[in-house]
Amino acid sequence: MSGDSFQLLGMAEMGMIPAIFARRSKYGTPTISILCSATGVILLSWMSFQEILEFLNFLYAIGMLLEFAAFIKLRFKKPDLDRPYKVPVGNIGAILISLPPMFLLVLVMCLASTRTVIVSGLVILFGFVLYPAIGYVKYKKWVKFIDTPILRETQHEEIDEEVVGSLLEDHSFGEGDK
Repeated sequence: MSGDSFQLLGMAEMGMIPAIFARRSKYGTPTISILCSATGVILLSWMSFQEILEFLNFLYAIGMLLEFAAFIKLRFKKPDLDRPYKVPVGNIGAILISLPPMFLLVLVMCLASTRTVIVSGLVILFGFVLYPAIGYVKYKKWVKFIDTPILRETQHEEIDEEVVGSLLEDHSFGEGDK
């Protein structure tokens, strides 16, 4: 739950979700994000522990399959793309080293119960609806979003600490949070 709340905090600080999720307590904990994560845990409480593990593994497997697909696609479509690290195999090698873990991920998904597949499908469908909805809310300016550009890896060294400090001060949400 702690990891999820800090992930929500990071997404808010990058302007991907509303700024309210970046609100911190005086101890630095992301309070709204923790409440959101706790709500997710409560919503999962109707499932058994084994079903929750199966559900999370199913969603994780889908995410990993997407990563492997992106790895292979980028290897073919953009071979000269600047990367921090390039796996030292050719295009065919990229496919061959991806096949065993992809097979195991699909196996995990095939062993899932019908209930897990349905719940996971609903969660994925919710994500597909939520993404454009957040974009629309951001476009209409109905809630505040932090407008911070996403930094490339090479830009991190060029940032002045004073600039980062001023960015963080600009996005405080009340005197009680300091």
